[in-house]
Amino acid sequence: MMTEQDPISPDAKTQIEPGSPTAVGSEGPPDPDLRETAVRQLSETPVETPTPMIDIHPSTHAANTWREFFIHIATIVLGLLIAIGLEQTVEYFHERHELRIAREELRVEVEQDSAIGVRNMQSIHDLQAKLNADMALLLAHRATNKPLTGKLDFTSRFTKTHYAALKSNQLSGSLALMPHAELEQYDFFFSVNETIMMQARDWNNSIEIAKAIATRSPDGQLSPQDTSELISAISQTQGQLAFTETLIGFTQASRLKGQPILGP
Repeated sequence: MMTEQDPISPDAKTQIEPGSPTAVGSEGPPDPDLRETAVRQLSETPVETPTPMIDIHPSTHAANTWREFFIHIATIVLGLLIAIGLEQTVEYFHERHELRIAREELRVEVEQDSAIGVRNMQSIHDLQAKLNADMALLLAHRATNKPLTGKLDFTSRFTKTHYAALKSNQLSGSLALMPHAELEQYDFFFSVNETIMMQARDWNNSIEIAKAIATRSPDGQLSPQDTSELISAISQTQGQLAFTETLIGFTQASRLKGQPILGP
């Protein structure tokens, strides 16, 4: 038989103090050891320090007189002038640094091209001597109609000059910082070298034509037409070589005179 349970009196309920580690619904008084453990855990828990806020001071009071107003404007203008001056100073030294690097790169390239010019000049002299010997053989063959008494020699060697420093500094804008008179000297030097390379391509084509004609008769018994074409090709090559030699002389003359483009 079921009977109603007596209501639980407040005194009979388990007393749980705030912050007590005693589990809810547990009976009996709280364990002092558990309370000490909870207090110790709370004391050992690191407390996060709040991030300090930026302290923003309110602006000063508005200018009440014309004198204060003009002082305020003058302060702003002075600050702007100082900022602009610092920026221009940094830009100036940066441009000076770029110009110094450009001059050094160009100086090195001019010296390298001048050394190449000396070697190319000697190569032209060697080739001219070979062409003179070839011309003598051809003239003797045309006069006697006998086979060539020697072998035609068209071998040559020519080295390309450099343009990297000039082109790279033109693209970067560093040459715009250079005085016009100095820039004109560099432009002249490298322009002449470019013309030299174009001339070398032309006389090299003439030599290839002469080689092709000479191979038609490997036994040296050239036909009158082949002989005339060879003499014409060699004569054209000799004229192109003479012009190339003159151009190299221009660059070598500027190098020997020690113009500013070759200086420090």
